[in-house]
Amino acid sequence: MMPPVLWLVTIPLVVAVPAYLLRRTWSGAVLASAAALVLAGLVLRLSPGPVLNILGRTVEIDPLSQVTLALLYTTAAVLFLVPVLAPRYRAGRHSGVTGQEQRVFYPIGLVVLAVLTGASLSRHLGITALFIEAAALLTVVIIQGERLDSVRAGLRFLVLMSLATPLFLLAAWRVDQFHLGLIGEASPQAGQAVFFVVVGFALWLAVVPFHGWLTAVASESSPATAVFTMTAIPLIAFSTLVQLLVELPWLVDSPQLVQAIVTAGLLTALVGGVLALVQRSFSRLMGYAGLYNLGVGIVVVGLGGPAAVTTLLTLLTVRALGLALTAMGVSTLRGVIAGDGFAQVRGAGWRLPVAAAGITIGGLVLAGAPLTAGFAPQWQVLQSLAAANRDWAVLLVVGGLGVAGGYLRGLYALTALPVERQAVIREPGGLVLLTSFLAALVVIGGLFPAWLVDLYRAAVGYLNFPIG
Repeated sequence: MMPPVLWLVTIPLVVAVPAYLLRRTWSGAVLASAAALVLAGLVLRLSPGPVLNILGRTVEIDPLSQVTLALLYTTAAVLFLVPVLAPRYRAGRHSGVTGQEQRVFYPIGLVVLAVLTGASLSRHLGITALFIEAAALLTVVIIQGERLDSVRAGLRFLVLMSLATPLFLLAAWRVDQFHLGLIGEASPQAGQAVFFVVVGFALWLAVVPFHGWLTAVASESSPATAVFTMTAIPLIAFSTLVQLLVELPWLVDSPQLVQAIVTAGLLTALVGGVLALVQRSFSRLMGYAGLYNLGVGIVVVGLGGPAAVTTLLTLLTVRALGLALTAMGVSTLRGVIAGDGFAQVRGAGWRLPVAAAGITIGGLVLAGAPLTAGFAPQWQVLQSLAAANRDWAVLLVVGGLGVAGGYLRGLYALTALPVERQAVIREPGGLVLLTSFLAALVVIGGLFPAWLVDLYRAAVGYLNFPIG
């Protein structure tokens, strides 16, 4: 009998076939979204522990994997619905919008979920890296869609993800030698493993200066597929990083290395925040806001402490929520207007009020603004950072203000008085309901943040994080 955990891989692969056949209809989106929700419910019902041993390699599901995969599946379920719910641009084609993104997004997205599930369940770094490389190869097709104008985003993503794979394979080789007793924690070979791991995760997590794939994907791909890529890969990468550090605490024995992790996170957050402030389109702004949030997550890992994993999961959850809200609003703008540049959408907020509200609320979540769900994890990070170095906390605040300022500039453009009086456009009812629901979650999470934090603490509080 098939172990229940293998259904997490089997279900999306099987459903991908009818989703492909129905890719031209709304039923394909509903089928893919329903399958993702079933996966989210199933993964939370599984019992943690080792489930298989394949050729000496353990397949195991633990509470961290359960939470990570549930968040991945839920985010995908929402994003699968966005292309079919958003209005379709009728006056031709323009960059980033073909109106046919769902033709590859639904079926290939399900296959990517299956591959990333395999990456999360593997307990061998090399095998996990190979799974993520396979997911990256498939994700390139999603990023490109049916656009013919530019392949820059897909090419950058593929090159940087592929550069990380040999590094992780070399690191896995050294880790295997350590487990066999062939090298010690203080040996030069162990130092090589640390180097390979650090650079590999820097590529996966878009650490500056390796952030080109993330911002290019945000600016060139359709909003839903861009957010899918920007959330799926970092989710599995952070989960793998936490599991690796818990299993091999000697990887971060050096205080200089820990400080380097914090510095890399601060640099990434600062660059993302400052560049977000000067963007002139919502798609590029979304990319730099997502980069800022990734930097904050890296800072959480570097600071460590008993609540590090809980804070990181909370941060990743609100990040996915903020990016999804932004994607829905930008999809509406691109469907009605030929682009999402501030000059192009001037005054569009009066015609598309729900889309404008979704973009603004999502952006403020990413900035960690008060009264939003993003504030609680941001405040926790700032407190820990200020205890270590107040100047570091100031840099993080500057980055957050940059993201907030960028979205307020966008709101100003959306609410500027149009040159000519234009009628309010009736926004798609399904997208209005979905945007309103996610916006309500943002407000509830901002007013009552403890429920999510307590939920994650109960799930992963047992982990003995080695930093801090």
